[in-house]
Amino acid sequence: MVKYLLRRRAYFVAPEIPFDLMIEILTRLPAKSLMRFRCVSKLWSCLIRSRYFSNLYHTVSSSRPQPLGLYMSLNSVHWARHLKCDSMELCHNPGKSDLLSLRLSSSSSNSAESSLEIDLNFPGMEGHMMFVLRGLILYTICRKACIYNPATRQRLILPAVKSNIFAQQVPNKRVCNFFGHDPINDQYKILCIVVLNSKHRLTSEYWVFVVEPGGFWKRIEHDDDQPRFPTRQGPCINGVIYYLASSFTCQDKVYCFDVRFEEFRVIQVPSEVSKYAYSVGFIEHGGKPAIFDFTRIRETGVSELWVLEMNGGTWSRKSLVLKLCQKHLVDDVKIMDLRVHDTGQNNEVILALPNTCYLLYYDLIKNDLRKVDIKRESPPDQRLNIYVKLMDKGENIMPLEI
Repeated sequence: MVKYLLRRRAYFVAPEIPFDLMIEILTRLPAKSLMRFRCVSKLWSCLIRSRYFSNLYHTVSSSRPQPLGLYMSLNSVHWARHLKCDSMELCHNPGKSDLLSLRLSSSSSNSAESSLEIDLNFPGMEGHMMFVLRGLILYTICRKACIYNPATRQRLILPAVKSNIFAQQVPNKRVCNFFGHDPINDQYKILCIVVLNSKHRLTSEYWVFVVEPGGFWKRIEHDDDQPRFPTRQGPCINGVIYYLASSFTCQDKVYCFDVRFEEFRVIQVPSEVSKYAYSVGFIEHGGKPAIFDFTRIRETGVSELWVLEMNGGTWSRKSLVLKLCQKHLVDDVKIMDLRVHDTGQNNEVILALPNTCYLLYYDLIKNDLRKVDIKRESPPDQRLNIYVKLMDKGENIMPLEI
């Protein structure tokens, strides 16, 4: 009987797996395995590298339950250097910067503790302008925009912008990069704003780069009553990049950049919002851009949440009163040092202080504040600036090519 079964098995040929079923199986594999499976055949390589499969994989991976994750940029470059020095000086004397990944195993407890693991290590990264979008990370090194894919461990450095401002032999030149995605044409674009602040005069240029083979920097025109410099990085929602910008004489305004049509729209910030940029965060709340004003959180325990409605630029206001039992978490906090870095998956605002070993999570729905401790070994005399960005829930395996 055994010989008969072995003889039958020798002539058995397994049926070919349908192509649709094969795609379903591949979308459920880890990104590291897919990078190896590109070598199986030309068909698999073309499929895994295709934009269709990348988007499908991102959608499927977003639906899988996984612990909350963060990317943190920790460096020893003091913040004052970014304000007083020209960007080229940071290129000649870069500070050490680590891109660290952190995962929280507990999101419901009042206190959690997690360790950091180095994901990428390089000098000169300007962590305060780190932008996370659909599983990709945009950051700046020596005026050049760089894209990093944590899933594939691929890094892409874009060419420098050939701005006329760079040719001027004056200090106080600044580059701000923003990351956007056009869901209609499925295109990733980078908006670069070059600002010159010289003798109380602002000059700015606007450039756009399409992240695809053959991409290049293209200058776009924007008519504004007065040039402004970005003060707070905002989210990209439904193909629109939002950020706060101000000038010497005017209050902050919200700039809305349509990624598809490459056009700007300007919205006035409510007059009640604090004029001190350090105590204001620009976040995403409920799928809408919002301003989180925590100017009075230490003195009164009250914060203000301003949500930008999509019906023509009106703002809705919500006051948040901190619970008395949690007031001690901000009693010793210097408001000038506290920074809003991102919004968590559960409508939690992430706040951090430089040279600290913990983060604060403010739940905007439950009006609850909790503390998360961080383990990281560092020299005692090293002052660290912490910049935090939330990892997207889904992974992106799109190849980075230009």
